Amino acid sequence: MTHFPTVWLLVFTWTLVACTPSTNTEIAARKKTAVAPIDNQRLSNLAQEPGTWLTGGRDYQQSYYSPLGQITADNVSRLGYAWHYDLTSEFGFEATPIVVDGVLYGSGPTGTVFALDAMSGRELWTFTPQIDNDFVRKVCCGVVNRGVALWGDKVFVASLDGYLYALNRNDGSQAWRVDTFTDRDRGYTITGAPYIANDLVIIGNAGAEFDARGYVSAYDTRTGEYRWRFFTVPGDPKQGFEHPELEPAAKTWDPTSLWQVGLGGTVWDAMAFDPELNLLYIGTGNAAPYPRKLRSPAGGDNLYLASILALNPDTGRLVWHYQTTPGDNWDFTATQKMILAELEIDGKQRRVIMQAPKNGFFYVLDRLTGELISAQPYANVTWASHVDNATGRPVETGQAEYFNEPKLIFPGPQGAHNWQPMSFNPDTGLVYIPAMEAGVIWTMPEEPFEYQKGGLNSHSLYIFTTPGEWGLDSALANTLPPLEVLGAGQPDTTIRGFLRAWDPVKQTLAWERDTSGPWTGTMNAFWNGGGVMSSAGNLLFQGRGTGRLAVLDATTGEELHSIDVGASMMAAPMTYQIGNTQYVAILTGIGGGNGNDYVPGMAAYTYGNQGRLVVFKLGGGEVPKRPELQHEEAGQEPPSLPRRGTEAQVALGEKLFLRNCAKCHANIDGRGAGIPDLRQMDETAHREFREILLEGTRADRGMGNFSDLLSEEDVEALHDYLIDQAWQVWEKQTQGAEWHKPAQ
Repeated sequence: MTHFPTVWLLVFTWTLVACTPSTNTEIAARKKTAVAPIDNQRLSNLAQEPGTWLTGGRDYQQSYYSPLGQITADNVSRLGYAWHYDLTSEFGFEATPIVVDGVLYGSGPTGTVFALDAMSGRELWTFTPQIDNDFVRKVCCGVVNRGVALWGDKVFVASLDGYLYALNRNDGSQAWRVDTFTDRDRGYTITGAPYIANDLVIIGNAGAEFDARGYVSAYDTRTGEYRWRFFTVPGDPKQGFEHPELEPAAKTWDPTSLWQVGLGGTVWDAMAFDPELNLLYIGTGNAAPYPRKLRSPAGGDNLYLASILALNPDTGRLVWHYQTTPGDNWDFTATQKMILAELEIDGKQRRVIMQAPKNGFFYVLDRLTGELISAQPYANVTWASHVDNATGRPVETGQAEYFNEPKLIFPGPQGAHNWQPMSFNPDTGLVYIPAMEAGVIWTMPEEPFEYQKGGLNSHSLYIFTTPGEWGLDSALANTLPPLEVLGAGQPDTTIRGFLRAWDPVKQTLAWERDTSGPWTGTMNAFWNGGGVMSSAGNLLFQGRGTGRLAVLDATTGEELHSIDVGASMMAAPMTYQIGNTQYVAILTGIGGGNGNDYVPGMAAYTYGNQGRLVVFKLGGGEVPKRPELQHEEAGQEPPSLPRRGTEAQVALGEKLFLRNCAKCHANIDGRGAGIPDLRQMDETAHREFREILLEGTRADRGMGNFSDLLSEEDVEALHDYLIDQAWQVWEKQTQGAEWHKPAQ
């Protein structure tokens, strides 16, 4: 059993430390680096700069592939530590750094930015936005940021609370700032990176589980002037349409749809831009509420949910759309990374866009027209039998419907592939996917839907096929048929994670490696494998929750080298070259939707989850580790407050907790965003519980004000429920049941 000190919430302050000072020779070498403007010409000619990593995925194709080949299978065993840079945030790090003209640019939770000398790690400048901490409670899946964009002489980053910043590359000073939110009372946040299309910077947002209405906005890169906005779902047709594409979209919704809820479709991650075709591609997300029969009772495809859209970036007008999951019921977002490539298919060279969205099918589309070329399952799929090539539509099975009875459905809402970047290697012709095998049991709540402005509005229930309070030992599971009944005739329900090499032309699996680590059968298994990067050295790199950076043969999947980084990882690595030296870099620290139940075997359990940028080179040494944490036995003392409240009040508290708190706080189901387990509150937190929730007394520490969502009676019921849960935990411990307290 483990014990962690009681903390209410992590503070949004950063201390950034470069651990290797620059020498005069290194500084001189960086000054000699040719500095060219960052524009479409440079982006299109990036093959002439193999050592540069210019976008999140390196190039405009977003391939997460590098043409560098100094590090190979023959010498990768010599890859070791070069330098590191410490970051004190303990939230998740999902960004891939950018390196251009000798400078490394990275981002962290809430939209902080750091610029370092890419040869030595010497800090050049940092930027920290002033965050409205009330927005933390509107985060679906963790306080994270997926990166920056560079263009001209500026660095662009979006903050969690919806502001887009343009920073001067030379010193990090603010050039301009714009508010990208249309309604600050709704559940909008930003966790994604900006993208560049010609002279515009494009940004989307998150919040579909709340009451966000999805859109992307375009701003002039030089001045921040607003240029256009594309909404991904219509509003109430009675109010008119902001742009022409929404009128045909509205015909795919019930006229009595729950327009007031916003309906989702947020663009919270992937975008790509083809400068030759002048097309901007965006991936859209799920709806709220999840069940289509609730949000759009008469049915319909509900455009443009779960779709890939191609826009003209000059006008913001739609060129084509392809919907991966019509009428989505299962949180099957199409926001996963999209890769542009040229493939020979049936003897013809095709310009394609590829995506492995949550729904389990791998899509290859013509990126000029949106024509479906092929779609095949890359993981277990039971909600649909196949995708009809003639219509481009998935063919749903009876297993997909959970409105009238619970159903075991593959994949679950985490998807067969989540946000972790995949990589396309043109040398092998393979796409490398961090894949997940995990079905869930979906069911409908008994209570009717009630819209909560600014709050969670997904309104469906699910449990995983794993022991524990978020699975088969939960109170919900006790109301459902046993797994043996629900799983009859279905795929193996054992939860696993995989690194899969996929042939996009043949649409077949080339090879796979199980990345579950020691956690097969638990949710830690499918989150152990992070994003991937491949290189011309025929190598494939992936960070793991165990703290190992794995290097594999890109052709065969054989593991060639493994480095003990001493930190859990989920972000994709990258590689760059300065002078004659090739470096590999990765941001460490897990969080977001990444499980966060830090258990033995995870580096975050052993060394903590403080962020760090770690850089490697040939001839490097062993990574210096942080001091190991001391874990004491838990459950020695009973909770500080006695049980209280009626059975009805405790039940109300549970309902309120699941709706308002469970997405962030590590809790009875072992999930959360790395924020403390409220069953372990100290006496001060108990004493100040009402003021914290209703007066925002800890807003400066990231705990927002909930007075617009909770009444005095609600807060009392929440408190009663948490006290009751604390007693249940202590009783289990004193009875000898094995239980690990979630990490603080």
